[in-house]
Amino acid sequence: MTAKKKYIAFCNQHADIIPVFLRAIWLDAVAEKWNVILQEEDNEIKAALPYCTKGNILTNRIYLPDVSFYQSIIFLQHYTAKQQQAISENLFRQLPHTLKSYFKFLPEYSNIDLHALKYKSEVYPTYCIKKKSEISLSTNHARNVQKGVKNQYIISESKNISISYALLASTFIRQNLQIKLSFELYKKLQHITQKNGMGKTLDCIDQRNNVLASILIVEDAKCVYYLYGGYDTSFKNSGAMTFLLHYIIQDTIQRNKIFNFCGSSKKSIANFFEGFGAKKTSIPIWKKTIY
Repeated sequence: MTAKKKYIAFCNQHADIIPVFLRAIWLDAVAEKWNVILQEEDNEIKAALPYCTKGNILTNRIYLPDVSFYQSIIFLQHYTAKQQQAISENLFRQLPHTLKSYFKFLPEYSNIDLHALKYKSEVYPTYCIKKKSEISLSTNHARNVQKGVKNQYIISESKNISISYALLASTFIRQNLQIKLSFELYKKLQHITQKNGMGKTLDCIDQRNNVLASILIVEDAKCVYYLYGGYDTSFKNSGAMTFLLHYIIQDTIQRNKIFNFCGSSKKSIANFFEGFGAKKTSIPIWKKTIY
């Protein structure tokens, strides 16, 4: 049995311990191609390094799909920091030769250092609300939440994914950016997340049945991720996005999970996240380019 088939079988049997962006079913949906390198002991998987590839023989590279937040090594049993380092170096040495490589590690593996393998490091900021935290809203956020309460906004799973997708896509359109999530991929993600308990699209709706804002979240056993969000500019001052996020964060905390805003390098967006009491968390990125 190939390493990929072993990993798929492991994910099917132990979905609760694999982060959502590293699960085989997710990689099947979002990656052009993917494979995995395994650390096995006594025929049991102890660590894994899933990776996505695209391009031809001249442009072949290991890349992070736009809709994935992490591409990381994962340890499936306890190892010391020294052991993790040795296993990581061993697995990374087995990666195929590509012109470029890009990995964004889970924060718990920030101790791993790949400089000896000629990778260069960067740090990307995300913003998280920890388990059992108390939500600390900024004055403006608190005002918007109260606006939603006063106007009796309703939160529900999307009943019209075309409308929800249009709101998600509008975030990119307003910034004159290329939409990173196609409607076909969105439909695919909507299907697999709902079917496998990996997430959903939630809408904020007013009393006239207008869809004011939509958010796509994905989740695993430890964390809920705010992947995409958007609002109807006709109701820009409705406070719906803040109200919807506040609802999701409350639900996340009640279920004893971490809420991850999936980061931003823009100060204005960071300020928006921090308005919910989110704390900055550094994500290690490892890149290699060969010319």
